[in-house]
Amino acid sequence: MLYGFSQWLQTGPGFSSTKAGLITLPMSALAALSALAGGRMKSIRNPLIFGILGLLFAAGCIELITSDTAASLLVLLVLPFGLPQGICSNANQAAVYVQAPHEEVGTAAGLLRTSQYVGAIVASSLLGLLFGKHPTDHGMHTLAWVMVVLSAGLVIATVADRTLPREAILGEAV
Repeated sequence: MLYGFSQWLQTGPGFSSTKAGLITLPMSALAALSALAGGRMKSIRNPLIFGILGLLFAAGCIELITSDTAASLLVLLVLPFGLPQGICSNANQAAVYVQAPHEEVGTAAGLLRTSQYVGAIVASSLLGLLFGKHPTDHGMHTLAWVMVVLSAGLVIATVADRTLPREAILGEAV
């Protein structure tokens, strides 16, 4: 979202790179704050589910934007993306520490990071596919639907995951 939205802000509504950065800045600030809050939670499963539901909501908000949407409204509509960005990062790391055998935590942490890189590669490819030569409103809306479908699947997979502890003290996991 961060990469595609910034591109769209500059091409669709025609904002400068500075204004595009300022529009996305509150989303990044919320990500930092939610990472702090997520780090204080005692559960792993609940922050993951809450964060994914936040992503589902945020993706739905993208359906409301067009190139004519006011900058202040754009800030409000993309702000919810900061929540899952921050809250899920801590929960995913904690899940690695809780689920991986002690002697394999380093390998598991490396695989977590690798999967994040693979996700970024897939996201870049998806942006290229959906945006073509230039980001459009239609491309953003299609991206939103892809995120809605993936988020819904992720909620189901997370809720159904029996290996993820229902309640875990994160302080003990780390």
